[in-house]
This record gives sequence, C-alpha cells and structure tokens, in this order.
Amino acid sequence: MRFGKVVLEQSLDPYIYGKVVSELKLKPPVVIKPNWGTINNFTEAAVLDGVLGAIPGEKLVVESYGWARTRDALEGKGIGSCKRSDLRKSDEWFLEYSGVSGVLKKHGVEFLNVTEEVWGNRVADASEVRRAADKYPPVLFPEMYERVPQRLLDLRGGTFLSLAKYRLNHDPIAFSLSLKNLFGMIPGPGRAKYHGEGDRYLAQTIVDINKVYRGIFDVVGMVDGVLTASIGRTAEEAIRPHTTKNKGILLGSRDCVTLDAAVATMERRNPSGIDYMALAAETFGSWDVVSVDAAQQSGVNVFSGAP
Repeated sequence: MRFGKVVLEQSLDPYIYGKVVSELKLKPPVVIKPNWGTINNFTEAAVLDGVLGAIPGEKLVVESYGWARTRDALEGKGIGSCKRSDLRKSDEWFLEYSGVSGVLKKHGVEFLNVTEEVWGNRVADASEVRRAADKYPPVLFPEMYERVPQRLLDLRGGTFLSLAKYRLNHDPIAFSLSLKNLFGMIPGPGRAKYHGEGDRYLAQTIVDINKVYRGIFDVVGMVDGVLTASIGRTAEEAIRPHTTKNKGILLGSRDCVTLDAAVATMERRNPSGIDYMALAAETFGSWDVVSVDAAQQSGVNVFSGAP
C-alpha cells in the first residue's frame, strides 16, 4: 500500500524487498547503511540479503563500530571491550555470528567500516566535504566534516540508503528510524560527546550528520520491521529491548523526514514533539502532511494496537 510519499509492504515473503526498492528509484552507486547498533537489535542477514538482491549495479555496505555488538553483550556480561584490537575481533565475530559475512560474499559486496577508515586516515578533505554540504547551516561539531571516508566521497552523486530498524526508544529519541540511523556514521563506538549532557546536543547532531551525507548523496530511507521490531522504554533497555517477531512490515520513501514522521504517527506519537524530527523538518523541509495522515489512519502499527 502507499501513503503518498511512503510505501508499505506487509508480508514475510521476500518479494517485499524488491517492491519497496523499486519505489525508491535508486541511482547507483548505492551505499547501504544498515543498523548494527547492538547484538540484540540489528539488521538481520536475511533482510540485508533481500535488499542487496533487489538493488542492481554497484553497491557498498557501510557501518561504524558499535558499542555493544559483542559476544559479551549477547551473553549479558556487559558491553565488551572498546580497545581497538578487541573491537576488530568482536566485529569479525559479529559478521560470522549474524550471517552477514556470508550475505556479503554471496552478493560480492564490500563492507566499509567508517571507524577503521578514520583510524587509518583514509578520509576526504574536510573543505571539500564542507562545500558539498554548504546548502545547509554549519554543523555544531566541525570534525564531522573531517571524518568522511574518501571512499564514500568518491561515490558522490549516488544514493545513500538508510536501512533502519523499526525501533521505538526512550525519550528524547523516541524512535530510531531512517534519520537517527545516520548517527551511526559518526565513527564509534563512543559518541557521548554528540549526545551532550542530558542529551542536549542529540537532536542537533542527528540532523548535522544527515546534513553531511545529504551533501554528498541522494539520501533515501527504509524502515525494516520484517523479522523483528523492538521497543526500549528506558536507557537500561537499550541493550536488551523488548522484541516482537515476524511482523513483516517494510516501509520506504525517498523522503526520510516524511518516512519517520509516518512511522511515529502510526505508533501514536506526534513527530512535532520529537526534537530531532522537528529540527529535521525545519532543516530539510517539512514532512508531507497528507502522507503522514494517511499512514496514521491506516491502522497499521506494531506496538500501539488497534486505533
């Protein structure tokens, strides 16, 4: 079904990936940013397989180190070590454990780790990145311009697909969808600086990293609740959220602001009351009201129950 600028497919049949991808009109090369935030809440190999199989032409999967993508986090033993050598071992383990490694090999697609590119100083010239994003106000933390891998700038003019999870969070985030997914392009694992004390910088920095990559790419979004969708009502639940399975929901739009606002209203939240969504609308253009209203009236949701 379609809600104006937003398309929604609901099925466990793999055909849905092709249906949604076809609506996005992706221009290659396509950079796919999944959500591998924690070991208990990540874009599954089967979902990535479906998306990669639906995208023709040159593709690249990109992510940075996460803070709980580890065996320790899986076993309830904390979040694991953040030493560089341990992060590398944990990521190697994650790619095998999750099945993602096999999917990447199947499709012949490279995985680029943003953090490793920054550590290796394989980054683009900051002034060039700044010029690419100069249609937007300057970012709060200028080092964001300095931490874009040269490999990504070389693909400028292509499409950046934010392949987000259907995930409800505690306030002030409320929802971690296609806009918030780009926060993971800030080289991790630690991003406390960009939250600020009491999350005072969070809305701005979410929008700022979107500015950077919108300057380089045509950014489009998908929200995946096919195999799992999750909700974490408190910060403590961030590592081990409540998860519902096999809802078969996949949404997509060329307009990430409208896409995220639509999901928020489907779950009975006003996007105007979510700081980073409101700021994104102010910065990139407001969500399409007709699309958002239609999504709300559809009665489709995961966690809110029947209207």
